[in-house]
Amino acid sequence: MTRVDERTVPRSPMARGAAGDERDALGRARLDLGFNVATVSLIAFLLILFGLNVPEYPFLGLTIAAWVLVAITLIAALVLRFRLPDELPLWLFLGALGVWAAAVVLDIAGTWPVGGAIVPLTAAAAVGPALLLCVPVRPARDIVIATAALGTVLSVVVIWRALPDLQLLGPGFATIAVAVAPPLVGVQIVRSLRTLVQLELDLVQVQSTVVSPGYAIGMLASEELARLDLAAERLLDGVATGRTALPLDEDTADAAASIATELRLHLIQGRKETWLYHAVTESALLGPSVTLTDPDGLAAGLNRDQRDGLLTAVWLLISDPVRTGAGQPRTLTLDLSRPIGTYPRTANPGATMTIAIETSGVPRNGVDPAAWQAIRKVGRYVESFSGSALRIEITTVRDTSAELG
Repeated sequence: MTRVDERTVPRSPMARGAAGDERDALGRARLDLGFNVATVSLIAFLLILFGLNVPEYPFLGLTIAAWVLVAITLIAALVLRFRLPDELPLWLFLGALGVWAAAVVLDIAGTWPVGGAIVPLTAAAAVGPALLLCVPVRPARDIVIATAALGTVLSVVVIWRALPDLQLLGPGFATIAVAVAPPLVGVQIVRSLRTLVQLELDLVQVQSTVVSPGYAIGMLASEELARLDLAAERLLDGVATGRTALPLDEDTADAAASIATELRLHLIQGRKETWLYHAVTESALLGPSVTLTDPDGLAAGLNRDQRDGLLTAVWLLISDPVRTGAGQPRTLTLDLSRPIGTYPRTANPGATMTIAIETSGVPRNGVDPAAWQAIRKVGRYVESFSGSALRIEITTVRDTSAELG
């Protein structure tokens, strides 16, 4: 029986690392310019607001010092950004936070109400847009913690200063929003982009199995075969050039036997594991969420259009909550079986097969219309809902020519 669950999904650390680097690079390339423009625009707005209220600042020197600190870090970030590593070093990030903390303290002291005069916090609020520059180059957790600390400090100051006159709460909360909204929105944008890129890369990898033979080795197994091939080539080259003496010593003979055994195992696996098995197990999205049961290897008999339709439908059903930001992907069971009364595969090549797809947490109107279009490419189907559980039963005819590919 071919059965896949999260405990049997192979993972390639090198592949995950490379994919992560590609996603991060794409995120920086797409977002850095936009974040820079947004940061400069918001800080320019706050600087204009500061200039309009300069005569009313009780301790103008402290506020100017706060603005100088913000300006230094901003200029340094814009000038040195492309000379820094892909991820901003922790010590440098902590140093920037220290400078910004000093700017917040100076601005609060510089706007301390004297004689009832209340002036806006501008330099302190500018720290929030400055944090936006760090969003693509630091983990989301660091940005959220720093933003939460900034928002808490500003909230306490604004509420305390508004106690004599509650009408001041409105402008105060607007200042807080200007400070905390940009980095938080930036974090969400980066998360959404990375999720989108990850899903698209995963879909491309999954769809690459559509054109593979019905029974074949997967991409991860291909990497292992390349390693074994290199080991065998080195061993044979050693024998051919005389570097490896004949008869082989015990260690070399054991190594040769191990290579031969692994090659035989891969050849056997290649005739037992279908393209659908590899599509599921080698997918970062489908692997942990899809349980595949295909005891007779019926997936090998699907033609290219049917494979594409089945994979697209499963992928859309699984990825929908992720794409819409609803959290973790759904779990799904995929069961390929022969209808009762059909002959064995070898006796009746044209026998129909039944593909049952079951998933939960799906509202009646929550299935992507493209999923139904994809399912129609596989065969006739009947869907049924039971509470939040969806069951789709597809009846299709196997194409025996697909197995010969």
